[in-house]
Amino acid sequence: MATADLFISTNEPVSTKALASGLLVTNHLNLMYMLAAGLVMPPAGFGDKYYRDPLECFPGWIPLFVGSAPREAIESAMEEAGHLMPAIVQLDLSGLSGRVMAMGDGGVEEIDFPDGIKGSERVLLVPAPLPTSRIESITFRSVDDKRACEAGAKDFGNVPLEDFKPRRFSKALFARAPSKPWPPAGGPPERTVPLQQPLAAGGVTAMLLLFANLGDQAVRACRAAFDPDDGASWPAGAHPILAGLGAWIGTGAASLPAAPESETDRIGLQNASQARLFWGAVERLAAWRDAGRTGSAENVLIDHLAAAADGLDPRLQAGVRRLHDTLESLTGLADATAGELFERHDTPLAHAMTLFFLRRDCADLHDYASDRLAEPDWLAAAILFGVRDGWMHLPLRLRAGRALSDAVSHRMAHLSHGIAGTGLDLGEPPARVRPLRELFGDGTTWRTRETSAARTLARAQKWDCVRTRISLGAGEYRLVVKAGLTYIEVSGEPRISPEIDRDRFFESLAGARPDPATEAKIRKELGG
Repeated sequence: MATADLFISTNEPVSTKALASGLLVTNHLNLMYMLAAGLVMPPAGFGDKYYRDPLECFPGWIPLFVGSAPREAIESAMEEAGHLMPAIVQLDLSGLSGRVMAMGDGGVEEIDFPDGIKGSERVLLVPAPLPTSRIESITFRSVDDKRACEAGAKDFGNVPLEDFKPRRFSKALFARAPSKPWPPAGGPPERTVPLQQPLAAGGVTAMLLLFANLGDQAVRACRAAFDPDDGASWPAGAHPILAGLGAWIGTGAASLPAAPESETDRIGLQNASQARLFWGAVERLAAWRDAGRTGSAENVLIDHLAAAADGLDPRLQAGVRRLHDTLESLTGLADATAGELFERHDTPLAHAMTLFFLRRDCADLHDYASDRLAEPDWLAAAILFGVRDGWMHLPLRLRAGRALSDAVSHRMAHLSHGIAGTGLDLGEPPARVRPLRELFGDGTTWRTRETSAARTLARAQKWDCVRTRISLGAGEYRLVVKAGLTYIEVSGEPRISPEIDRDRFFESLAGARPDPATEAKIRKELGG
């Protein structure tokens, strides 16, 4: 839909083709909040940061105007405070299908979208949420409004406004908005919209991508986070905790391993119990988010271990109670170093929970380094931290790029509709973002592209994994020492072949935290 068509008043029926897009009326502060969350969502998702706009008229539904937005709706988005600036967000509706409410001259009716469109609709009420990946453009009332919003977004560390283009302004279009009563009478009943579980899943997905270069288990965990049903099997030796990831990401409930059949299988018993304790903690944290984050997340884990210990096999109760006491002590002054704590409790569950108390947030975990932690430890911690912070509280440096935000926002909205059972189909998801380790493969089939990208990354990170072979022909060579420098003079042109020690390269990659610019450059070289 062209800019000039956004607010044109017309009494003619709107063609079904026009319904490839819908117009969301809001204000700049609500807009920035939704961009941070990755979801176009109802007022309930904003907590105490919501400013009245057309979203409040039909709780749990997204009102999308067709063809034009009435002046009264635009004014309603500014009336709560004098500093609010209106914004019109154009959303792509192509590929969307399911039951929606349509408002037109004949009142309100439920239809199948898009087949049930008649052409007389003026407003569509779509079950919330919608992913921000469907944003096609943002239009402001003036160039000053546009610049003020762009400047304001930079004051927040989690508002990716720069990723959403085009951003336009048009004073004339706002001035020509038609005058029609708003809100219309009637409408569907209020809906309860699941949001905290999807936002937690979005945080987990982003964190598992950040740690996906650790190894094969990490690559598989990342794939499961983006696409739980992709069918890829877990690599040999993967920790049982990770097996519950796909079900939790896909449905909000983990699939837990059964207890071992043999009573003497102590390792199997311990692993199964770890998995149950871990995913029980995840579900407790998700419930804590739903309850408005009452109390501390750390106390959620402490209370969970205290409650779960009594139901464990007696052989495991003592260890869990020791872990509980250690974590409780970490709410005050710790009596040991991080290394000593990791030695005291040496399971992925314990290491992840200990990190949960030692590091503040996802960014703090991402920047932390320790050679005492194994791959499953980092992955379990990434999941716990992702649930606690959620997608919304990740700083932009940990979720840089429109490709990642589009992929995550679609999947969060899909999970919300799955939990709510709306039946709304959001269409094909944007492609997942593949980690560098997956793009590089296992190193056995590298071509020129992979070798060149590996050299670029190794140089940028200053890794000691590049080896250079110089092939010299037959002849005499002269050693020259001049001004403190040593040269070897050779005749002809020797062949210089830089090579990558692939084992050392992947060891270095496992602990890498490339900056966004470097990673973007490597992805471009690898075509991913």
